[in-house]
Amino acid sequence: MTGISIDLLTLVLSGALLLSALLTPMMSPFFRRLKKSEGQGAISPPSVTILLISSGDHQALDEHLPLYLTQDYPPGYEVVVVAEKADLDTENVLKRYDSSPLLYHTFVPETSRYMSKNKLAITLGVKAAKNDWVILTDPRCKPADSHWLSSLAGHFTNSCHMVLGYSNYTTEAKAFHRFEQLHTALYLLRDAQSGIAYRTNSLHVSFRKSDFLERQGFLEYLKYSIGEYDFLVNKYGRDGGTVVATSPSTWLWENPIHRKSWQNRQVYHHEVGKHLEGGANVRITHFLDQLLMNLNYLAEIGIGIWAGLTMRWVLLGVAVAALLITLTLRTLNGKKAFKQFQTGLASWRVVPLELGLLRHTFLTRMRYEYADKNDFISHKV
Repeated sequence: MTGISIDLLTLVLSGALLLSALLTPMMSPFFRRLKKSEGQGAISPPSVTILLISSGDHQALDEHLPLYLTQDYPPGYEVVVVAEKADLDTENVLKRYDSSPLLYHTFVPETSRYMSKNKLAITLGVKAAKNDWVILTDPRCKPADSHWLSSLAGHFTNSCHMVLGYSNYTTEAKAFHRFEQLHTALYLLRDAQSGIAYRTNSLHVSFRKSDFLERQGFLEYLKYSIGEYDFLVNKYGRDGGTVVATSPSTWLWENPIHRKSWQNRQVYHHEVGKHLEGGANVRITHFLDQLLMNLNYLAEIGIGIWAGLTMRWVLLGVAVAALLITLTLRTLNGKKAFKQFQTGLASWRVVPLELGLLRHTFLTRMRYEYADKNDFISHKV
C-alpha cells in the first residue's frame, strides 16, 4: 500500500516506536537518581586516618599532599603515606613535609616481590593507622577544599562500617574518560545504596581498621596483583552498614591519566569482576540498558528508512518524531547528571558518548581476551 495510509501495521509500528521512545530513556543510570546522603553527623566525631598509597607518581603526591595536611577537622586526624622503598623521588617529597605533625610515612620492603605491592602497602598502612576509621585514596586524587574531611566524616556513625565515595577525573581529562567514570559509578553506587555493595570504580573508600584486621585483610586475594578497592568493597561492604557519600563536598578529583593506563584500568576491572561475589544485578541492569537503547535506535532508524522506501509517510513521520523524542529525553537526562556531578561535559555530548559505550565494551573485551593473564596475578604466591 502506498501514499498516505494508516493501516493496522502503521498503527502498531507507530505505537511501538512512540512507546519505546518514551520508555527507553528511563532505562539509564542518568534517569535513576541516587538518594541524597549528606551525613547524619556522628555524636562524637572520630579521629581518622587518611591513607595514601603512592605508586611512583611523586609529582601528584607533591601537588596534593598539602591539601590533605590542611584539612579543617577539629576531632583530629593523621595522614599515612605508604610508598616503595626504592622510589627516591617520593622519599624526597616526603622529606619536605617531615615537619608536619600529621604526617607519617612508611615503605614497602624491596623484598616483597611475589605478592601484590598495593595490597601489601594498604595492609602496612592500615596496621600503622592510629585510628579505627581509615580513608583510602590515591595521591593522584585531591579534595575540593579544606572541609572535605569534615563532610566525609559526618557519615562515620556507630552503625556504619564502610563509606563509598565518588571520584572522577578533572575537567582536563578526556571527555569519554569522565563520562564512563560517572556512568559506571552511578550503577555501582545506586546498588550499594540498595544494600548490594558489589565493587567500586572510584579511588575513594573508607572502612574500619578493626574490621580489616579481624577478617585478615586481603588474605583470600593475595595472588591477584590488581583490584584492591574492588576486593575491599566486596569483602567488607556486603554485610550491611555501608553508606554512600553523595554530597559534592565529599568528592575527590583525580588527575587525568594516559590513554593506555586508562585502558588497562578498564581491562583490570573486567578481570576482577570475575572474582567478586554478587554483581548480577549490576551486570544485568547494565546489559538491558545498553540493549534497549541500541535496539530503540535501530528500530527508529530502520523502520524510518523502510517507511520512506515504501512511501508510508505517516509511519516515517512517527519514526522521525520518535527519534527526536529519544534524543531529547536522553540529552535532558544526561545534562542533569553532568551538571549534578560537575563533569564539565556539554549536553550535546550525551548521545554520542552513550553510543560510544558499545564500542568501548567491545574493545575492552578484546583487550582482555588478548591480554597476558599472568599480568593479573602475583607470581609464586
